[in-house]
This record gives sequence, structure tokens and C-alpha cells, in this order.
Amino acid sequence: MTLNSAITYVSLSKENFCIFPACLVYNFEKLLQLLSVSSISVGISGFFATLSVYVLLGITPHFRICLAVFLMSFSLYSLNKLTDVKEDAINMPERLNYLRGRKNFIIGYSVVAYSMCMLLAFLDRPSSVAITLFPLVANALYGSKLLPGVPRLKDIPIMKNVVVATSWAFTTTLLPASHMVDGLSIVAPIFYFILVKGFVNTVLYDTRDVKGDRENGIRTLPVLMGRKSTVLILLAVNSTLLPVLMLFNGGVKLIAAMLVLNGFACILYFGKNISPIAMDIFVDGEWMLACFVCLLMNSAWLLA
Repeated sequence: MTLNSAITYVSLSKENFCIFPACLVYNFEKLLQLLSVSSISVGISGFFATLSVYVLLGITPHFRICLAVFLMSFSLYSLNKLTDVKEDAINMPERLNYLRGRKNFIIGYSVVAYSMCMLLAFLDRPSSVAITLFPLVANALYGSKLLPGVPRLKDIPIMKNVVVATSWAFTTTLLPASHMVDGLSIVAPIFYFILVKGFVNTVLYDTRDVKGDRENGIRTLPVLMGRKSTVLILLAVNSTLLPVLMLFNGGVKLIAAMLVLNGFACILYFGKNISPIAMDIFVDGEWMLACFVCLLMNSAWLLA
């Protein structure tokens, strides 16, 4: 190797060394974006939320049920994206690019995913099928006009957040709870815990979508109250989880406390900052982080 070629090699190596981390970050962001626009990230959140409930209940996880909730969440959110095209054109144009020309394909795999969800629930226990149908029925009622002269639930402010949070809490809590034989008194507090977490998270995503929702006449809490008032409301709602922590013991209390603290942090940060990728990690991804912490705690306990 000549001196000139050696200098060129070193220069290229330094350049590649500088570019390589940037490429990793770029590709990681693109991966997260794909997971988000395809609803896979929501499905993953459903899987780990259900797994977290098993941990909070103190019973052995049934991964078949966790997978069923993954499929259910993935299916419903995929279908909902097809109905939110106008808002997404403003709020998340990259999602619109993903949906373009894929309507029939998305409907097809969403139906297959929900069918697989019900099959897994049936194989677990036939009565579980009714629980998996609750979000589908709630979603249908949410967008339907039930009585003449009475507005749709979709047209009533905050009802979207209530319906989504209730469906989320209903499935992720009752499916694991169906495996319990005693200690059922803890189910109601955990249901409330998941309900509040779901409500806070859906409203946080509304703060990201204020521009598109306002232009399309969708009256979400941030549109009606503004960001500052919404943050104060969410902080108050999240604070109602603090007394619930007293009902947990040991490592489970630590996991629950971490989720509550993460809620406060996300409200304060995302109430002022719009960062879709960070939201997917710390809002949708909080259940995965909680399970990871639980795994680390169990590993430390075994090694002690």
C-alpha cells in the first residue's frame, strides 16, 4: 500500500465511522415509523400491556392470550387508520403514504388478524371470545347513530378516549383475570389502573394531532381546552393512580410506580413537545419497558 492510498483509506475510514452511527439512527427511525404507520407498534403495546397485567395480578402469563391481544389491537387500529385519512393527511402524512393503494389489503389482513385473535381466545377458553369481541362492538357503537336526534358517541368530546381506554382495560385485564381462582379483589383496582393509563395515553396522542383535528372539526380535549389546560387535567387524572399503588406489594409495586411516574413524565414532556417517534417509545412502548424492568428484577433476584 502506497502512502497516498493509505491516507485515502484512513480518510474514508474516518468518514464511514462518522456516517455509520447516523445511518443506524436513520434506519432505526425508519423502522419505528414503519411499525407505527402499520399499527404493529400498537399491537406490540397490547401484547406487553397484557403481559404486564399478568405480572400485576401475580399469576403465570399465558402468551397465547398476549398474542391474541396483539392481533386484536393490530387489527382494530389498522381499520381505524382507514377512517382517519383526512386527519392523517395533516397530522401524519407518512401514514397516508403507507395507506395509499393498500385499502383492500389492509382490510384483508385486519380481518384475518381478528379471526386469529378469536381463535386463540377460544382455544384458551370459549368464554374468552366474548371478551375479545367487546372492543369490536364498542368501536362499531362509537361510530354509529343509535337514536334519532341523539349525537353519535364519536361526536361527543372525550368519548373517543373513554371508549378506547375502556376497551383497552376490559381486554387486557379480564383476559388474564379469567385464569385466576382466588385473589379477585385486586382485579378492579388493576382495571382502573389500566383504564387511567389508556385514557392519559390517548389524550396525549390527541395533543400531537391538534392541527388536523381542529381543521376537520374534531373536538378533542386539546382542541377544546388547549395544551396547558389538557396537561393540568391529565396530571390530575394520573394522580388518582397514586392511592392504587398502596394495593400492590414488593416488586409489583415498583413496576406500577414506574408506570405512574412515566405517565407524569410523558404528560409534562409531550404536552409541550411533538415527537412522534419518542411518543411511540415512551407512551405506547411503556408496557414493554415495564416488562423489561421486571425481567431485570427477576434476573437480579435469581443471581442474589
